[in-house]
Amino acid sequence: MKAGGNTFTKQERLCSDRLIERLFREGNRKIAAFPVRLVWLLLDDAGFDGVQILISAPKRNFHHAVDRNRIKRQIREFYRNSSAPLKEAVASRHKSLALAFLFNDTVLWDSGKLDERLKSVFDRLVAQVLEIPSDQDSTALAK
Repeated sequence: MKAGGNTFTKQERLCSDRLIERLFREGNRKIAAFPVRLVWLLLDDAGFDGVQILISAPKRNFHHAVDRNRIKRQIREFYRNSSAPLKEAVASRHKSLALAFLFNDTVLWDSGKLDERLKSVFDRLVAQVLEIPSDQDSTALAK
C-alpha cells in the first residue's frame, strides 16, 4: 500500500498507557469548542516522531457502540484530511505531540457541523504549537 498525503496510520494512534497517563497528568493545555476538547502535550523524549492521537467518546453518554464508533470515525476522518499543518508545525519544532480528542456532548452531531468545530480547535492548536520555540531556536538564543 502506497502512503498518500491524507493517511492515518497505526503509528499515529496513541496506545501507550504510560504516555496516555502522562498526557492527562502533564498536558494542562486544553483547547475547547463544544462538543470537542483537546488535551495535548509537546514532548522532547517521546519514543515516536510526529503526532499520535487518542479519540474518546464516553460510554456514559453513548450507550450503543455504533454511536461511539460513528463519533470516532468522524473525528478520525477530520484529522486524516486536516493534519498536514499540525504535522509540519510539530516537525519544525523537532518534537513529538501527544493529542487527545474528547467528545463531550450527549447527542450525535452532523459531520459538517462537527467539522466546523474541529477546525476551530485544530487551528488554535496549530497556532499554539507554532508559538513554542523550537530546539534550534533555543540553542541559537543560548549562544
